[in-house]
Amino acid sequence: MTRPLALLLLAGSLMLLAATALHPILPLTAAGDLELIQGTPRWRMVHLGLLYATGMIIAGIWARWSAAEGPERAGLGTAFGVFGIGQALNAVNIAFMTGAGTHFATLAHAGVDVAATYEATHMAAIMCGRLGGFLVAVSAGLVAATTGTRRDEPRWLVGVAWLACGAGLAGNLFAPPGHPLMLTSVGVMAVWQVATAGRLVFGRGGHRMEA
Repeated sequence: MTRPLALLLLAGSLMLLAATALHPILPLTAAGDLELIQGTPRWRMVHLGLLYATGMIIAGIWARWSAAEGPERAGLGTAFGVFGIGQALNAVNIAFMTGAGTHFATLAHAGVDVAATYEATHMAAIMCGRLGGFLVAVSAGLVAATTGTRRDEPRWLVGVAWLACGAGLAGNLFAPPGHPLMLTSVGVMAVWQVATAGRLVFGRGGHRMEA
């Protein structure tokens, strides 16, 4: 299952990065958000891409566990369990914007006063995303600590995981609610995921991870 899962991880991570690049930055005010959503034709498609990409990543990340050896498996098993919960919590925020956010924007455009309801419900979704980003940052640190003990693991790849942990925690703790920096860990880990999946897909036999 290593190579199929790695392909899933690679496709999901690339889709996540592409959708993130197409995602406009919200003004983080109820009226401004609703106006931007309504005025962005690609809004729902971008968020559907983010949603499905997240699901592919949650499943595909286990390719690296499948390729692990010996004691490394225990550390990565813990890391990826935490990682999956974090990604799923972030997906709650994505799902809100895919469905409810789009619907609220349509109602607002039709003259219905939904700003307060949108703001309150969106804040709950944002807090799910915030916890998700925090858990992904914690899992990145576990990944870095675990893979760093493997001699054939590229040091730069371990460094990317440490960056996802450190920068992810900083952004998660200090960014305003809803700001993209709140999810720094998810974005940086996507780079780690692409590199790791590429090594698994194109490496010898899809199992050995050559340096």
